[in-house]
Amino acid sequence: MKILLKTTLKLLFRNLGFWFFLIVTPTLSVLMLNIKVADNTYYSTAYEKDAIVELEDAETKVAYYNNGSGMMIVKVYDASGSELSEYFLNRLVENGMFKVCRVKAQGMDQNGIEERLKKDGYDDRMGAVIYVKSAFDEEIRNGNSRNAFTIYLLSDDERCSVLESEAQITVRKMINNPRVEALKEADGLNPEKEVINIYGSGERSLTKEQGSQKTVMGYVFAFLTLGFVFCGVFVAHTVIQEQKEQVFTRIKLTNAGSVTYFISKFLSAVIVSGLLTSVLGIMSLTISEDNIGMSRGKLMLLTFMLGLIFCSISLLLGILLQDVMSSNVAAFTIWSMSSLLSGLYFPLNGTSTFIKVISSIMPQKWFLDSTEMIFVGDNLAYVVVLCITIAYMTMVVSLGSLGLKLKKAEA
Repeated sequence: MKILLKTTLKLLFRNLGFWFFLIVTPTLSVLMLNIKVADNTYYSTAYEKDAIVELEDAETKVAYYNNGSGMMIVKVYDASGSELSEYFLNRLVENGMFKVCRVKAQGMDQNGIEERLKKDGYDDRMGAVIYVKSAFDEEIRNGNSRNAFTIYLLSDDERCSVLESEAQITVRKMINNPRVEALKEADGLNPEKEVINIYGSGERSLTKEQGSQKTVMGYVFAFLTLGFVFCGVFVAHTVIQEQKEQVFTRIKLTNAGSVTYFISKFLSAVIVSGLLTSVLGIMSLTISEDNIGMSRGKLMLLTFMLGLIFCSISLLLGILLQDVMSSNVAAFTIWSMSSLLSGLYFPLNGTSTFIKVISSIMPQKWFLDSTEMIFVGDNLAYVVVLCITIAYMTMVVSLGSLGLKLKKAEA
C-alpha cells in the first residue's frame, strides 16, 4: 500500500499539468474572494423597509432585482425628482407588496417613456411601470392627479389593482395637504405597521453583503471544483497507464487485491485534495476574513470536503473509461454541468421542479447551502457537509472497486 501510494505521488509531482491546477485554481479562487460584487441581489433575501432601489439608467433591467422575495416589481421613471415624488414612491414601498426600482428620468417625456416600454415589456420582468411627470408637484398642488403620473400595467398580477388604489389614495392625501413635512407628521399618527415577508419563510435571510459573499463563493467553488476535477484526472491517468502497461496485473501477482490497489489511488486523491486546500489556505492569508464571510478554517474545511468528492469522482471516471482523452472530456463535462446546475453562477429559484431535483444531486449545491448556513450561524452546516461527503465517498469507493474487478474479468 505504502509503495503504491508513494509511486503514484511521484508520478503526479513530475507532471507539469498537475502543478498548474494545484497552484493556479486556488490562486484564482482567492482573487475572486477579494472582489466586491456591487449591488448584488441574487441571493440577498433581506430588504430594507423603506428602500427604493436606484437604477443607473433606463436600460438597467429590473429582473436582476427579483431576489425571490415575492414582491411585485414596479419600475418608476421619475422625471420630477422632488420631495413630493419621493414621498409618493416611499408610500408605495411601505405598502410591503411592491419593490420600487427608480430611474431618475429628468428630461424624458411621455413619448420617450412609451418607446422605452416597448423594450421593457418584452425584455424585462416587471408588474407595472409608473411615469412620474416633471410637473408632478405643480399638478398635485392644482389638484389635478390625472396629469401628475401615469401607471402602465404590464402583467395580469392581481396586485396591479392594489398598486392603482394605493397610488390614488396617496395622491388624494397629497392634494389635501401638499407639504411633505405635514404629510410625514400625519403619517406618524397612524398605527405602526409591521411588514412580514412570508414568501419562502423556510429560507434563510441574507443581508446584501452576505448575498454578495455567497455569489462570490459560488464562483470560488466553481474554480476550486475545476482544480479538484483535473487533479483527480491526473491520478486517474496513472491508473489508465498502469492498466495499459500491465502494471496492475503484475501488482495482482504480489497478492495485492484490486480493493487495496484502489484504496491506494483513493488515498492519493485524498492527499491531492489536502495539498490544493493547503495552497488555498496559504493564499487566503493575503485577504481579510471579512471578505470571505467566514473563518479561514471553515473555508478550508468546505474546500477539503469538496475536493474529496470531485477528486474521487475523476478517479472513478478514469477507472471506468480506461482512456485518457475520454476521462478528460468526461471530467470537464461533469465540472461544467454540475457547476451550472448547482446554482454556482446564478440562483435556480425560478426554474422548473425537474431542474431543482437535478440540482439537489449536485454536491456544490449542498456546499453553497452550507456556506449560507455558516453565514447565518447555523452549525447544522457541518452535518450537511459531512453527510454529503460520506454519501459520495461510499458511492465512489463501491463503484471504483467494482469497476476494477469488472475490468479484470474482461481481461
